Amino acid sequence: MKKIISAALMLVMASAFTLEAFASSGITREEAERIALRDANASRSKVSRFESEKEHGRYEIEFVKDKTGSEFEYKISSKGTILEKSVDLKYKRNSSRSKIGEKAARKKVANFSGIGYNTIRKGTIKYEYDEDDKEGSYTVRFTYRKYRYKYEVLAPNGKIMEYEKKYRK
Repeated sequence: MKKIISAALMLVMASAFTLEAFASSGITREEAERIALRDANASRSKVSRFESEKEHGRYEIEFVKDKTGSEFEYKISSKGTILEKSVDLKYKRNSSRSKIGEKAARKKVANFSGIGYNTIRKGTIKYEYDEDDKEGSYTVRFTYRKYRYKYEVLAPNGKIMEYEKKYRK
């Protein structure tokens, strides 16, 4: 009888460890939200239009920073890795046709991102002028480590308007 109770107790303990390991196989929605907010240097009380959902095994989180109106979108893996980050920064746009130049635009991206200019220089840059919005911008694309980056830089003043960071496999 002692052997049966002992075996049953061991079975219960083993299944408890298995359930605990299964339950901790990924992060929770709250943890994913904290990762996104921390990365954006924001707090839940300082954002609006906050949305999060789990889709295809990853968390998709969107919010707007109240103070700046900037929009943030994140895709975070179940292990807590930021797979994608897209930010639309809100500034007063400048409708001048002047340009800071490609080199200056790359330097602005280097300063903003903290990634070396030589890495960014190896990427591509494209200038476009939008006749409807009356604004010119540079699109700077490059890869660094495990991510692909895309920045939109206003041509007249070098302000970063949008940027994306996507995990590449």
